[in-house]
Amino acid sequence: MRRDNVVIVGFMGAGKSVCGRLLARRLGRCFVETDDMIVASEGRSIPEIFREAGEERFRQLEAEMLDALALKSGDVIATGGGLPCREGRMERLRELGTVVWLDGDVRELLARALRVGDRPMLDGRSGDEIEELYRSRRPYYGQAHITIDTTGRSADQVVSLVLAALRDAHAVRA
Repeated sequence: MRRDNVVIVGFMGAGKSVCGRLLARRLGRCFVETDDMIVASEGRSIPEIFREAGEERFRQLEAEMLDALALKSGDVIATGGGLPCREGRMERLRELGTVVWLDGDVRELLARALRVGDRPMLDGRSGDEIEELYRSRRPYYGQAHITIDTTGRSADQVVSLVLAALRDAHAVRA
């Protein structure tokens, strides 16, 4: 049985957190962020987890969060950018509800991600390497039910497009 969550995926800087919070508010739902769940369970920040335990341990923690998400119903869930990008994970996210991919021009996404700061996946990587990471993740994100282009759009505009797409898809009562 597919639950009625709305699951937001996308690359760093796509606006998953900002748009997810706004969408949840507009739908009158709870907002859940997998990165916040990991920080709460580990008692340390994501940059600390990357530094002290490495990326592979962080990806294991994301897998554990997927199990916890199976208990959610009626929420708006924002995933970390890399969470969907392992074999079988998009299928699991799709079982949770309607998956929305916030996509956009990779240079704009990167500029937004850099403004927010402290992104372990950006550390020591060139612009070309970031673009390659984005390209490698696209096939996973592309399995979403709905894709929204965020390029040049405000969070309000993006959320309005998401709400319209959800209504059109009859996926949730918006």
